[in-house]
Parts: sequence; C-alpha cells; structure tokens
Amino acid sequence: MTFKEKAYDRTWRYGILLTLFNFGFRGNLPIFLKNFLSHRTFRVRLGNFYSNHFIQAEDVPQGSVLSVTLFIIHLSQILNLISYVHGNLYVDDLQISCQGSNMHLIEQQLQNAVNKLVAWCNKNGHSISPEKSRCVHFCRKHTLHLDPVIHIQNVAIPVVDDIRFWE
Repeated sequence: MTFKEKAYDRTWRYGILLTLFNFGFRGNLPIFLKNFLSHRTFRVRLGNFYSNHFIQAEDVPQGSVLSVTLFIIHLSQILNLISYVHGNLYVDDLQISCQGSNMHLIEQQLQNAVNKLVAWCNKNGHSISPEKSRCVHFCRKHTLHLDPVIHIQNVAIPVVDDIRFWE
C-alpha cells in the first residue's frame, strides 16, 4: 500500500510531537522540534512579484534534513495497529502480509488490518491510495483457489503476479 501524494504535506505536527512523547523523549529535543515546526510561513513568487505570507497549518518542511525523519517518526506507530499480520514500512510505502492455509481467514485478517490502517490514517491526516496499492498472492498449493479480495474504502485492491517494493 502506498500513502497518497503529498503525504508530507498532510503530516500532523501534533502527531509528531505526541509520538515523540510516547517514545519517551523529554527535554530540549521536543521543544526544539515544536519550535522548528511552529509558525512556518511561505509565499509564492511569480517573476519579480511576491504574494503575501501564508501560514502553514500542518506538514513537515519540504527540503529540510529533518523532514523524512519526522515523517517516519509519525508513521512508525502505524505498524503497532496490526495484529496477525506482518508489516514493513519504508518512508511512505507500506507492505503487509499474512500466511496460513485457510484463505478465508487470511482474507479476513488482511481486510481487518487494512481497515485499521485506513481508520488511523483518517484520524491522523493521511490516506492510503487504493490506486497505487497492489495485492500479490503467493501459494504452494497445487489446487486452484480464488485470490483474496481486499478493499480500501470500497475499492478492491488489484491482484497482480509480481510487484516491486519501494520504487
């Protein structure tokens, strides 16, 4: 699964600070990061003309050396939501997997995990892109059986034969 475009722009500043607090960070680092993320403004230049300053309500600063780290800190807690399913996170790409012999149970566990991930994203200002998400079914059984059907907000994730992770 892949988070929608502009994932950095949608990163909730308070969520970053709350995650740091939950990780046990206290003292100067959280204060520095709060100041770093607060009161950020931008303006647009068109030729020699500049717009008024606009306040950035959310997001991590684009191009900052801390942006990727802060984004990952915020998303890192997403893997704690899923049970009975394995997950890997690489910046804004998320891979979940499940194994077993009962396809119906696997499908239920994956759908439950996707539902939890979507709910967390909705609560924290992110969204998962159904259009960029894919499902791969690996199987050692020689008998034919149906592929799992997993949905992201009523959009079925297409099943493909192979996929590259983190392109």
